[in-house]
Order: sequence, then structure tokens, then C-alpha cells
Amino acid sequence: MCEVVVDLDLLSEIYSSFDPSQPPLKKAYVDCQYVRGDWEVTRELGRKIPRSKQPTCQLYTGYRGVGKSTELLRLKDYLEEQKYFVVYFAADDEDIEPQDADYADILFACTRHLVEAIKLKEHNPLLNWMKDRWESLKDIALTEVAFDGLSLEGQISQFAKITTNLRATPDKRRELRKKINTNTPSLVEALNDFIKEAQNSLPADSRGIVLIVDNLDRIVETREAGKPSNYDEIYLNRSEMLGGLACHVVYTVPIAMMYSGRASQLANDYYTNVLPMIMIRNPDGTENERGIDKMRELICRRIDLIEPNLLQTLEGKVDGLDFPPVFDNGETLKNLCLMSGGHVRNLMQLIQKAIDWTDELPITEEAAKRAIEEARQIYRLSVQDKEWEILARACHVQQAYNNDDHLDLLLKRCLLEYRYYDKKKKLHIWYKVHPLIEGIPRFKDELARVRAL
Repeated sequence: MCEVVVDLDLLSEIYSSFDPSQPPLKKAYVDCQYVRGDWEVTRELGRKIPRSKQPTCQLYTGYRGVGKSTELLRLKDYLEEQKYFVVYFAADDEDIEPQDADYADILFACTRHLVEAIKLKEHNPLLNWMKDRWESLKDIALTEVAFDGLSLEGQISQFAKITTNLRATPDKRRELRKKINTNTPSLVEALNDFIKEAQNSLPADSRGIVLIVDNLDRIVETREAGKPSNYDEIYLNRSEMLGGLACHVVYTVPIAMMYSGRASQLANDYYTNVLPMIMIRNPDGTENERGIDKMRELICRRIDLIEPNLLQTLEGKVDGLDFPPVFDNGETLKNLCLMSGGHVRNLMQLIQKAIDWTDELPITEEAAKRAIEEARQIYRLSVQDKEWEILARACHVQQAYNNDDHLDLLLKRCLLEYRYYDKKKKLHIWYKVHPLIEGIPRFKDELARVRAL
């Protein structure tokens, strides 16, 4: 074993391993199904695909930062083991501008990633579609080159150029949308012809193509007078086209769509699924030991990737070991887990903030409390005056209602939803105020008032 890294370098390594913006490495994955209401990705999303004789179209959502992308990457691995050719992409990386997104953007992004992933050299319906419309599209690609004069790679790259310019230039975005909307039937037809040709080009034992489109849940809802919102236009009005591709598709969807009056219509048009939170408390307020253990395991897996011996000193100094303690004691670690509310990204953020208050290991109780108070302040500012009573009442009855007030609190993660099955296998869904809010005096006063009624 190499010599122990100095504390400063070790702190940096630990800090980076808890980057909330990056899905964990495969070795850091933790199976949390038993504290997520028995939710498991291969059962919830995966099995429908090999068991269905027809292409399936699924919508998938959950709180931001709860681990959706991690589960989708596991789904990708599972499907590849089942001999599927999987095309996965995060739509907001290069293709979609979340603040201004429409159906045409998504359709063209899917087109771009499929044509890049499977480079058909002979009959390529998508390249033919582009060629036939090149004169009207080349200004969006910012090129004067003749399409026929490009190599195969050069022709394929034009799709990426167009999506890149779409993200960067709103005027070009509107222009392309008009052109795609005019040509939508022909593009969908060309896309399906491409998928069929592509499937024939795959190895003989391939079971087909699966398209996974991540991060569409980050799209912001926009409205224009007299028109449906972009959410309704994408997922409801265009449902036949979203679900009309000649391959299996999994789209992410904004959670606001699933927690609204539109949920039943979505369920009619698609298979729908919500990734639940990790339950770290029971409805009676007691600690859920299995949930806390899973949050602790999330930490251990990341620490193990840096230095396995640190697991022995995770919760304090151990005599005879030269490795520094990561946390000063087990209660400090446990408190961070509890204050996250079972929200994975919140836990990562709390640990990083605690490290900001740490000059050298261990991460102390004081540093953790500083991180918690700073995070609590953010939540305090996010709650509007009228919402304190709504939160208190929701906490008191452990229920949320299908209205805009409760939806806003769910979207802000001020109100958290948990699921579990009882011994009779009956599903229970209940709601709890985020633990960081529970410590705010204004909330305590409002809750006491509600309980006294």
C-alpha cells in the first residue's frame, strides 16, 4: 500500500468524490430498493422491454438529485446484458436548452444521437432526409458546404452542428422548429426507416435498439397566451410521435407533469414511473435504521474508492492505524444523513459544505452543524409567507393535496414524499417536511399552532 496521502490532498479527494453533479462510478452504486418502496430499475423499467413484442415508450421522473441518472445508467447496463443496443444521452449536455425547449428540439436530438451511434454506410434514410432539405437547413448549420461533397462522418456531423447552434442561438432555434414542425411526419418516417435499417445492421443476436433520453425533467415550463404549455405540447399533444418510434424509448419527464391533473392522461399514453426518495424516518417519527444504513453506505462506497483503509477510521480515530479519521464520530455522520431527508444530492452537498469548514480531517460535529445551518438558511428563504401554514398542515396530517400550493412545495423539496409497503404488501405514500425546515423557528411555531387547533 502506498503511503498515506497528506490530509490536504485527502480532503480534496474526498470532496471531489461527493460531487453532486456527477453520477457515482459503478463500484459506488448502492441498492436502495428496500427503502424506496421496493423500487428497482430493472423491474420497474427494464423488464417491460424484453417482454414486449412491440416497441414500448416509458416516462420516468423523480425529484431532482434523487438518483434518476444513476438508475438509468444501471438500466443501460442491464439492457446491454440482454443484447440490446442502447443509445443513452443527457439531453441538456449538448442538445436541449432547458429554459426554452420544445418537441422539435427533442425529436432532432434523438435523430442526432441515433445517426451518430449507428453509422449506416449504405442506405441511410436520415442522411437522405437531410440531403433533401439541405438548402433550407445549411444556414442553421452555419456552413455553405454542399452536402453531397461531405464524407459520411462529415454528413453525420451536420446534425451535431445544428443542435449546437440551436442551443446557442434562440433565433435559429425558432427557425429550425418551424422547419421541423412542417416536416415532422417525414422526419419521423425517416427516423423509423433508419431504425429498421440500423437494427438489420446489428449483430445477429441483437434484440434491437433502445433509446434513453435523460435530463428532460430539467425542462422549464413555458406558456404563451392562447397556446398549450410546452409541457403539454411535448408530452400530451405529441404523444403519438414520442411513442411512435420503431424502437423502445425511455424519456425522462418533469416531475410537475406527474404531480398534476395531467398524470392520468400521461398514464393513458405511456408507461409512467416515479423514483421514490430514500426513507430515513418512519411515519411515526422514529429513525428508519435501514434507510440510514443505506445513506451511510453511499458515503462508504465513495470513501472506499479513495482509500479502503479509511473505512476503518470512518467514524473516528482507531489506535494502531496511521489513517486519519474521516468523521470525528458516528453521530456527526448520522446527523448529516438525517438532515438530508434521504435525498442523495442533499447529502452530497452537506458533506461538501462540511468539508468547506474543515482544515484537516476529521470532519467535525461543528463543521457538520455549520453546513446544516447554511443549507437550512437556503430552505428558509425558499418558503413564502403563506406556505408556512401549508407546510405545517401537511406535516401534521402527513399528506399533500393535488393543488398548486402543495406542488410548488414538492418541487422545491420543502415537502418530501416517501413510499413503503407494509407486511400485507399494501403501498403507503406519506409526506414529511424536509428535516432542515423542521429546525426553523417559524415552522416550529406554525406547527404548534396547527396541532393546537
